[in-house]
Amino acid sequence: MTSRGLLLLALAVLTGCPGDVPPEECFLLGAEEPPTLIIAEGETASVRVHAASPQVCDTPEDAHTPESVTVEVHGPDNLPVPATVELTTGTWFATVRFTPTSTGRHHVIVAFAPVGSLRQFDVHVAQDERSRTPVATLDARPTCLFVDRTRGGTWLCDHLALREPGTQPQLVGRETQPATAVAGDVVWALTDTEVRRYVDPGTGPLVLTGTAPFPPGSYDTDRTPHSRLATEDEYLVADATTLHRFIFREGEGVLAFSNTPWNSLAMPQLTFGADNTRAILLRGADTVWLVSSAQDRVTFTPRTQACPFQVDAQGFYRPSTTRACQVLAGDPVGHGEGVVWTRDTVQTSTGFFPVLHRYEVSAAHGLQEAGALSLDSSIASFVQELRPGPSHPLLGSSSGVGPIATPRWNQERTALVLALLPDPGRANHITRISDHFTWTVSQSGAPGVRVHPWTSSP
Repeated sequence: MTSRGLLLLALAVLTGCPGDVPPEECFLLGAEEPPTLIIAEGETASVRVHAASPQVCDTPEDAHTPESVTVEVHGPDNLPVPATVELTTGTWFATVRFTPTSTGRHHVIVAFAPVGSLRQFDVHVAQDERSRTPVATLDARPTCLFVDRTRGGTWLCDHLALREPGTQPQLVGRETQPATAVAGDVVWALTDTEVRRYVDPGTGPLVLTGTAPFPPGSYDTDRTPHSRLATEDEYLVADATTLHRFIFREGEGVLAFSNTPWNSLAMPQLTFGADNTRAILLRGADTVWLVSSAQDRVTFTPRTQACPFQVDAQGFYRPSTTRACQVLAGDPVGHGEGVVWTRDTVQTSTGFFPVLHRYEVSAAHGLQEAGALSLDSSIASFVQELRPGPSHPLLGSSSGVGPIATPRWNQERTALVLALLPDPGRANHITRISDHFTWTVSQSGAPGVRVHPWTSSP
């Protein structure tokens, strides 16, 4: 029997439908389960809940409407949360209200009597960061896939540098698929033919301090970078098959240590993200971890792995001889400084549910899972571009209404919680988030990229 048939049969038992009448013909299912909600901490949740509405054959619809209703709300610590519920007389609807005082998942159970209807759903309570004041409005170009700022105050929007918003921008790298990176007052950039290193002197334009040729790509004909890492004296770029290293030395300028293959092609490589990314670079002390996805040749299933690279005596990054590759659950969906996010689907007794995993680089143990967040099918995880730079997951209601949230590590609770992002409206704006900033791009009306400060942990 199908799951629908089992549910209808259970309703028949609860309400006493005549045994000679097939349940599928005698009963009608009620509305869908209430959608999972995302609200702010301290905000009152008000949810209209529909009872399952089985009807006995040849019986008026209003003869079996609920006569009473009760509600239980449990917080993330499984302790009860005060709540009220009001039944709309003569209908199948009740309104649940409660005001959460802590972040995290709240489970709601609504019981209608005497119809025997039980409804359960979740409300995710998030930190409210929507009122953060913008620190800049960048109008150098219609959109910015990458936003960062030097210690000296110069803004970077993709391949453009701006001392102050509204001033004439300085071109520092390639316009298509820019690969800009900021480390303190140093800006690394990539053109079609070379790597450039700039320094912010504190006033005026960035000062070019060195260049080095960028070798032809071994996979992408346009030599598109998939990921990069930077310190003030080192710039790493991963394309689809090769890890390129550039270093800066006083008196010598920028030196190239290139052409370290990372993709052995032992397994067919897969892409992830909205821009078909093949690699994500993470740093852990003297080790660089390269995260990629490949199809297992035996099982044909995707497998995400992080492989360690270390600098050899000649100055090239080589696969580590002391550490092994690690397998990660799910597909990469975001990354930041020393962090990679993956999205997995797990099966439970009630169905399949997406789970976000947060992996953190440890100098001693490599990549370790530091938090997981189970999502409901009504919460959408937006697929984003991962090549431009750090990009953390964005979540919202799959209905397309309501606020946009991001998972955030709460050190005090040692758990992932949601935080609501500054967002003027999902209909006409695109929101992006990195380690230090979140910004919205207008798709209509006045141009400009509104930038807000951000921290990956409160």
